[in-house]
Amino acid sequence: MHAPTFVDVWQLLDDADRARLAEIDETQSEILTFLRTTPIEDVDAPMFSELQVERLRVYRGALERAGAAEEGATASDDEAASA
Repeated sequence: MHAPTFVDVWQLLDDADRARLAEIDETQSEILTFLRTTPIEDVDAPMFSELQVERLRVYRGALERAGAAEEGATASDDEAASA
């Protein structure tokens, strides 16, 4: 098994995944814009790692769905071959 590339995973994302990634990007952009103009002590924002974990969760979900679909197709092929 090889480690999936960004291109591999991007092809597996559905519309909901892409919308969630856009939300994460927007949140990160808003935080960075806010930090440029506000003293850091006054900021109550999610940790960078929290945003990255959420992004990873979206990618893993897409990979898991693809793996489940692939396993289902393989099982169907095996059943058809044994019939």
